[in-house]
Amino acid sequence: MDRFTHRRAQFAAALGDGLALVPAAVETVRNDDVHHEFRQNSAFFFLTGFHEPDAVALIDPANTDEPYVLFVRPRDRDLEIWNGYRAGVEGAVERFGAAAAFPIGELGDELRRRLVGKERLYVRRGTTIDATVDSTLGALDGLAVRFGRTIPTTIVDPTPILDALRLRKTEEEAAALRRACDISVAGHLEAMRFARPGAFEYEVQAAMEFVFRMEGSARNGYPSIVASGANACILHYIENDRRTEDGDLLLIDAAAEYGYLSADITRTFPVNGRFSGPQRAVYEVVLAALEAGIAASGPGGSMAATHDLCTRILTEGLVDLGLLPRGVDDSLAMHHYKEYFMHGTGHWLGMDVHDAGRYRVAGEPIPLEPGMAFTVEPGIYVAADRDTITFELHEYDAVARLERRLELGPTKAKELEAAEAEGCETVEFTIPEAFRGIGVRIEDDILVTATGPENLTRGVPVTIEEIEAVCADASPLRV
Repeated sequence: MDRFTHRRAQFAAALGDGLALVPAAVETVRNDDVHHEFRQNSAFFFLTGFHEPDAVALIDPANTDEPYVLFVRPRDRDLEIWNGYRAGVEGAVERFGAAAAFPIGELGDELRRRLVGKERLYVRRGTTIDATVDSTLGALDGLAVRFGRTIPTTIVDPTPILDALRLRKTEEEAAALRRACDISVAGHLEAMRFARPGAFEYEVQAAMEFVFRMEGSARNGYPSIVASGANACILHYIENDRRTEDGDLLLIDAAAEYGYLSADITRTFPVNGRFSGPQRAVYEVVLAALEAGIAASGPGGSMAATHDLCTRILTEGLVDLGLLPRGVDDSLAMHHYKEYFMHGTGHWLGMDVHDAGRYRVAGEPIPLEPGMAFTVEPGIYVAADRDTITFELHEYDAVARLERRLELGPTKAKELEAAEAEGCETVEFTIPEAFRGIGVRIEDDILVTATGPENLTRGVPVTIEEIEAVCADASPLRV
């Protein structure tokens, strides 16, 4: 049984006698008649292994003759001359394991026939097949009333089922993830060698991504962040067009994809090869948080516990550096650290760089188990354009706030937060000038094993001594 057949069997077992539809991704226009590079929807590929756009997988466990059906673009010689080979309905059966296949234009007719007698339809709303699903159910409604036939009255999002299946990596998936990490490691090492004061961010990006391609990755896992100087304080900076200067730190958050599994690495290093005193001080705090977070990320731990541990270490460091006005306990209770560390410490990793899977069930963190993969990525960001910060002396529960935002929406929740903080004391705090404009993030990829956390990306140096040694190496790409 290949991996796709196994995954479909697991998925089908969770459907009972329901019927599920999972659509493929569609091509999107970049400009005029040119499309963005196509990448298949992860959930669809997870079940099918099918690479083409404009397709739909139908899973019907109760249909013993045709439990798995693909709807695909038909063969078209003229279009294939321009745009490439299509598998067609024949290839969907012969090469991709479908029990039956039909042209995508026949989805509505086939769905109408197959939904009669079903009480439950699993389909995610808000996709390209909404109109077909709605028109089919509408057409069947009169039939059900007139002839007393059962049609689906319950529509369920299958995403939680698929997310749970993707959360624990098989040995094959873990091997692909390791390879994606190894490729990404090689690219980051070259970036450290290649970077020099005066190089544009995009030049360093090109050197790194050249290695990705040469090592066997067809595409990046996500758009590369190559952020020098104060740009490192912009979390999702992707312009990558600044010329680096002597004395800059360069924060690179970039990784390769391999076998539909994505790595996710961040490193921060000096473009001139030597950390300054303030840069070194901030870096050492972030590194201490990273190492402690990884050590705590074995079986039985949780992403929430790792985040809390890293946050405490970062806060202790921020207090020691003179970047916070109060002590550690007050700074944690009042969440003052969020002025410098405003994101989570990690996320699930897999087919999507921010991969599928819940983090809590019934309000409790999900325990880490072997096969789970995730990132640990603490950071400190001291904006260059702020001289002072007004800190509110107001304690609150961050998790409760997040849950309220999910329940009420951000606008209403923020109004309540402002009301709760109204009238509280504030402290006007001057940010030490030496640290302004310094942004540091370090990120590694972790696979949980039975014996503890496996760091898949430690091949990229993280200690100051290791980084400065690699930065001193000559790049083979510099002529």
